[in-house]
Amino acid sequence: TSSSRAMAKSTGSKAMQKAAAQRAAGRKTRKRSWSTHITLVLLAFGAQFAYMRWWRSQWPFAGSATTSFGEGVQSGRRTTEEQPVENLTPSTCPLDWDACPRVGGINWPVALAAEVEVDEAELRECNAAALLSPEAVPGMHLLCVLSPVPSSRSDLVATIAVFQSMERIPSSSPRPTALIGVPVELSSLSQLMALIEYRLRLPPRTGNYQPRAIFTDMGIRFKTLGRVLRTRPQRLVLIEGGQWLWPPVEVGHAHLIPDLVAPGQTTRVVTRSLKPLVVEVEDFLTSDEAAHIIERASPHMAKSGVALKDADKGKAAKEFRTSSQYFLPTTNDEILERIDRRVSFLTRIPISHAEYIQVLRYNHLEHYSSHHDFFDPAAYASNKQMLESVEYGAKNRLATVFFYLNNVSAGGQTNFPRAATREFPHGGPVPRDYFDCSQGLSVFPQSGKVIIFYSLLPSGAQDDLSLHGGCDVLDETATKWSANFWLWNKPYHFLSPARMRFVNELERQYL
Repeated sequence: TSSSRAMAKSTGSKAMQKAAAQRAAGRKTRKRSWSTHITLVLLAFGAQFAYMRWWRSQWPFAGSATTSFGEGVQSGRRTTEEQPVENLTPSTCPLDWDACPRVGGINWPVALAAEVEVDEAELRECNAAALLSPEAVPGMHLLCVLSPVPSSRSDLVATIAVFQSMERIPSSSPRPTALIGVPVELSSLSQLMALIEYRLRLPPRTGNYQPRAIFTDMGIRFKTLGRVLRTRPQRLVLIEGGQWLWPPVEVGHAHLIPDLVAPGQTTRVVTRSLKPLVVEVEDFLTSDEAAHIIERASPHMAKSGVALKDADKGKAAKEFRTSSQYFLPTTNDEILERIDRRVSFLTRIPISHAEYIQVLRYNHLEHYSSHHDFFDPAAYASNKQMLESVEYGAKNRLATVFFYLNNVSAGGQTNFPRAATREFPHGGPVPRDYFDCSQGLSVFPQSGKVIIFYSLLPSGAQDDLSLHGGCDVLDETATKWSANFWLWNKPYHFLSPARMRFVNELERQYL
């Protein structure tokens, strides 16, 4: 027994020694593992740092300003905004510039004070006059992107000539109201926008209001800095409200859109009024499409209602309008879905921002008194649901695409009583009679034609001059068929798989 105890003790001692040896070996293994891990991490950081230094040396903004930015983008070295370069030194920013781009150690007060020259040949080639207006267009600015003058400054990648508010000054040979040098250090479109906003002293857009946006002169939205600066000279449009409106230019001016209605067919977007902005498009709908809308809506027509302002509560809808209406869903209907897509590509506004089509029927002597399509928060102060739906003014109806579905021989015109005329070049007074169709601008029904009128200015503010009404149908035998297609400045609620597909299709054109 004593020998058994001694043997057990010896065996236990050996087991303990073996366990201790295993623990020591484990500690050594873990120590080696941590040491190896730390070494690998340091090597990875070193490799990443070396790669970043090499990549920046290849970046088209590095080095001389004469480097071709377009070549750099096309080679694939920088095609998106998601490739930031770490700043080693902070920028010097003016105290009143909250959005100052803190990149590359720029001394912004010095950079902004330095003189910027312009290449006159490129400026002429930009042909800004083709899009400028005889009067200011609030919230819309023309930008000419030009090459920097080599003898001027070596720290610029481009020069932007700004024609503020689209105004043609002087009328014979307009000159830019501002020249902005674009430093090579800028790396994103948001930084360029901040520079333009500060240089033009544009007011900040805070809260739920949409950020400003830059478009081609045909309404294609830019998403990256590289595409903005790639082509020179290039004519762009900055819109403060963040959504596209067709530049008015002057009454009678036509923007041409190829292949919108049919392949090989050019659509003319013709300006009918500058104040308010009204454009007209003939033959936008085919006769079959117009007939299809009428056929789909006819069984459902009911007397129209109105959203009453605080001052009008207690009044009957018939005091304002006597027409009939039906909101026609565009889902699961190939013809209506095709019209959805066409409206989006005409207005350059995503169809996700649209309501369903409101089909209207006016019989003899039926009408709709003058009104606005936007919702003024001040007029609905007691309606909390309305205020929340329009985000207290940040969200609103931007554009109305108004369809004329048949011809009317007498009456039935759409009247804009406050539209600018020779007598009232800056817009007419508030009418005394909201049923009077004798003032301002009138557009008469023509089957297949549409007009676009904008309830908001390019700045995003409400346009009081967009007041409009549907005039009496004077032909006793006629019925006027028309439709509202309302587009908001933000996404609305009526989405479908087809509409989502059209949104994606439009966004694929963004640059």
